[in-house]
Amino acid sequence: MLDEQWWRKPLTIADFTLPDAEEVLKINPAQLAEAKSRLGFNAEHLGCSDVWGGEKGVFYFKTRIARSMPRDFLSEYLPEAHKRGIRVLIYYNVHWINIEFGKEHPDWLQVNKEGKIIDFLYGSGNSPCVNSPSWREWSFQGIEDLASYDVDGIFLDGPAYYPGTCYCKNCQEKFKRKYGSNIPRKEDWKDPAWREFIEFRYESIAEYLRDAEKTLKKVKPNAIIYMNSAGLWPTWIEARDNRRLMSYQDMLGAEGGFLYYDLRAQPLWKPGMTAKLLETQSSGKPTVVFIAGANKGWDEYLLTPAETKLLYAETIANGANPWYGVSLSSAKGPGVLAAGEMNRFIMGNTEYLEHTTSIAKVGLFWSKRTADFYRASIPFADFHPKEVKIEERKAADYFAGFQGCFELLVRSHVLFDIIDEESIKLENLRKYDLIIAPNSACISKDCADTIREYVRDGGNLVASFEFSRYDEYGVLLKEFRLAEVFGVKAGRGVFGPMMMDYMSIVSDHPFVEGVSAKLLPCPAFGVEVIPVTSRAIAMYNEKMPARYVRLPPLSKNPAILINKYGGGSCLYIAGNFFDHYNSYHNPDYRRMIANAVRLMSRTLVTLDNCPQSVEVTLRHQPGKCRMLIHLVNFTGEMTRPIESVLPIRDLKIVLHGFDKPRYAKALRLNMELDWEEVEQNVVLKLPVLQEYEIVVLESSRKPFD
Repeated sequence: MLDEQWWRKPLTIADFTLPDAEEVLKINPAQLAEAKSRLGFNAEHLGCSDVWGGEKGVFYFKTRIARSMPRDFLSEYLPEAHKRGIRVLIYYNVHWINIEFGKEHPDWLQVNKEGKIIDFLYGSGNSPCVNSPSWREWSFQGIEDLASYDVDGIFLDGPAYYPGTCYCKNCQEKFKRKYGSNIPRKEDWKDPAWREFIEFRYESIAEYLRDAEKTLKKVKPNAIIYMNSAGLWPTWIEARDNRRLMSYQDMLGAEGGFLYYDLRAQPLWKPGMTAKLLETQSSGKPTVVFIAGANKGWDEYLLTPAETKLLYAETIANGANPWYGVSLSSAKGPGVLAAGEMNRFIMGNTEYLEHTTSIAKVGLFWSKRTADFYRASIPFADFHPKEVKIEERKAADYFAGFQGCFELLVRSHVLFDIIDEESIKLENLRKYDLIIAPNSACISKDCADTIREYVRDGGNLVASFEFSRYDEYGVLLKEFRLAEVFGVKAGRGVFGPMMMDYMSIVSDHPFVEGVSAKLLPCPAFGVEVIPVTSRAIAMYNEKMPARYVRLPPLSKNPAILINKYGGGSCLYIAGNFFDHYNSYHNPDYRRMIANAVRLMSRTLVTLDNCPQSVEVTLRHQPGKCRMLIHLVNFTGEMTRPIESVLPIRDLKIVLHGFDKPRYAKALRLNMELDWEEVEQNVVLKLPVLQEYEIVVLESSRKPFD
């Protein structure tokens, strides 16, 4: 059966967006399929309609919902793709409707609280509502008709709620039936009715996907279906909750490789952030990171070959499949050729890339509840209007802090996974030596109880700022749920801002080894806590009255504390420490957390003669005596887009606690590597690291299961 499940093997997925209907008439199906095959793609998303300007009922296959069908392109193209070994998933647009087409179907459309139809999607366009019975019937009819073709599956672009929706008649009636009240008109996160509205939107999207899957598989049981799901950002805004959607899709994909406008403002490791999240949320199903070949906003201008290779490398290094999308008109540029190079590398090494899992011993906690109910900025994306304002509910920005923590760990060459609330179960946590929770403020009692038991049983915790200070709906508690784990009790709350203020190291604890000064810039906001069983490593100084004045004395407020709890330990930072790192990249902040990771978890790999701009991940193939070290080199010329990556020479890889390998090979260099045993560690030397390398080690035993 597994051999029949082609989607569980490494995929290189193309999406060359078809032009408008007039141009589709000119396309040679065989030439198009051949071009994709030469570029190393083994799967694709193929458009089935003219979506330029939004869905308008012009389809390229025989369907009862078509207003017109200029060409049955699907019947001509499918045999050409299949004879070249390309699996075809139909791109099916369920989120964007042309304005003029929408005027014919006003009952399909999302409506804001003022009763106005949303008409500015992507600058001009409507968005359908999943609770419209007539639109659901229309869209499911199209899926049913697609299933009569020899397609391998369907990819749904959408559905999603537009910010501030939906108040259409269908949503209002359904909400009233379910909750007995009207949809609230005001965004008030303290209002139980608003929370019900957030839940209602999540459930509505999930119900649509459930019924779309039923429609497809009733006709074609072996076809797969998946949708454009949520990446690492607050999900309430579009109402796509990956965990509840996984029951109804065969893969999990998100736009982790879409880079917008000024690339200097984009995290280098955006695809890796997405891939790590998807892996923990996918229930063991394959994951896909969607990589836009263009520098988005300028959809016809391609990223550089170096940026393209790095997007691919980050995706593969974190266990996901790459999807690469460009318009058909720009599908011959240098960036596309770079994608082809990466595709061919994947296809030439599938035996090493299939069915791999991470063996990290550190878990980084992403709290969906905190992203929804605390305060988290929302990164720019196509579907997010620039004018969206997020209510200033709390002092810290959860997303910024998480992003800062992620970068800090990558730059410290730490091996780690992302975990979420559903992962907070003892049987899952016990594979980790350390959990890091950057201001995961809003957690349930059950979640807190599990983390408490994990630490009591010998696990370790690094936590910051308001972690566990709110319930799962953002309601402030009188005491931290994990106060005894932190070894503190709550004081008078948050204080700040502190924009030119300091904290002082007051202990020689190993956590501060290598820190460059005893006096350090402090986070912009702190939270007052009173030590009970913990002891301070750093204290806040009193607030600076002005610049260029005498330094004020220590305050009574601890900034960093260490506490022993049961068999484990907790490092608690009483401030928005990781937000500060995200903004200013303070090297001593990074050193302290790197020290904490070293002291509180097992070190599996270290890199010598290697800059911080190299990411490392460690994966293995369960049931095989094989481990894979992925190295992604972001060392560019101090700007973005990166035009060329500076090679790292004579990089030394030290593996701790593993058996001696019988074989080591660098796949990109296509050469065997020498290794030596030094103080019971395995040491390999990589002659040169360009953008990406995978080092494969094989042993005579299976030590990684």
